[in-house]
Amino acid sequence: MDYGYTGPIDLTGLTAEELRELAAPWPVEWLFPPREDDPDRVVNLFSGPGGWCVGIRDVLRRPTDMVGVELHKDAAATAEAAGFRRIVADVTQLDPAHPALRWVRGLIVSAPCQCWTPSGKQAGHDQRNQDLLMDTFLAATEATFGHFHDAGPCEWEGDCTICADPEWDGYSGFTGPLLTLAEARAPIEQMTDARVGLLAEVLIWALSLSWRYNSLAWLAMEQSSALPEDVLDAIKAELLCADWVDAKYKVLDAVDYGLASRRKRVFLIASRHHLLDVEALVPRQPIKPMPAAAALHWPAGVRVNTRGERKTPGGNEWSADKPSIAITSKIRGWYWAHDKSRRFSLDEAALLVGFAPGHPWTGSRSSSCQQIGDVVAPPMSCVVIGALLQEPWEQRLRDYLTTIYRLAESDELYDVAA
Repeated sequence: MDYGYTGPIDLTGLTAEELRELAAPWPVEWLFPPREDDPDRVVNLFSGPGGWCVGIRDVLRRPTDMVGVELHKDAAATAEAAGFRRIVADVTQLDPAHPALRWVRGLIVSAPCQCWTPSGKQAGHDQRNQDLLMDTFLAATEATFGHFHDAGPCEWEGDCTICADPEWDGYSGFTGPLLTLAEARAPIEQMTDARVGLLAEVLIWALSLSWRYNSLAWLAMEQSSALPEDVLDAIKAELLCADWVDAKYKVLDAVDYGLASRRKRVFLIASRHHLLDVEALVPRQPIKPMPAAAALHWPAGVRVNTRGERKTPGGNEWSADKPSIAITSKIRGWYWAHDKSRRFSLDEAALLVGFAPGHPWTGSRSSSCQQIGDVVAPPMSCVVIGALLQEPWEQRLRDYLTTIYRLAESDELYDVAA
């Protein structure tokens, strides 16, 4: 739905039930302005079981008032059991200009990545799908900011809200919405896989919030490292055209930040009010690789079988004396090569992607492993949000890894010799 709210809402005299109905599905208190010392309100789209949330709350230790939107019921239940708020809903069916979102300061988006990763069908790399995605990006701007009207005669073929203003003084400015959000999403219907179009939600929500309201200050996006740079550059360009001050992206591998597994992802960060330093995403001191066996307190010499007897070009085993290969949902079937009965527990699988033991995974083993395979690694959430918000993250990351890996004080995470 598009509620069409652009101005303050008179809440005077509304009953508690009426307030709940107006705020739904968001918290009632979000209808009211925050107090000066309240934490940032943050919307987390495709929020999963809590990777971003754990990284911000437990690693970076930054207070936030965050609500996540997640369609997968088991993932939402996992997050709720861990103390995070979730709305079980389809992101595309919610209104990004809902009146309860007027004071939202931060937006986090992690659209599904199966369309982009080499292990999937890669529908996102089909040129026709990419062209349609670019059309959706442009339409997202037209459905929010519209087009920029230069001083002088208008070249816009449709109705121009600036020219149509009888009091127009001839100066420039944004026209405002020229399309509905449904019209902006229309190109997605022509894609061979509609999941490709979910990437457009990062612009639909960021531009809707920053056009309708003036509170949104920052954006963080995570996606497969295989996402083409042309797509990332297009997202960045639309944000800059809409008067965001800066947007940058960088591919990061979690193993370079002390994680006991490889996990390469691209992160895009954007700010409406200040320039960004992409080098703030890089640790000042290189961090030593963390062997999986050391993190899990396994004996030396363990090899992990990932594919049974099936041989592949990359092999079907890896040594736990080194960081793990990238964790996917298939970890549910991995076992010690010399002992087929020794499989990963959920705590062990989750520890490899940066969750402390005891995270309340909900659902079947297959569902839980799928959540672990898809989740944003909490240490990387700490790094990205810390760099974006100009908050020191290195020592907090080190403290967290030392705790979850149960390292002795004498153990050194950083490569002192580097």
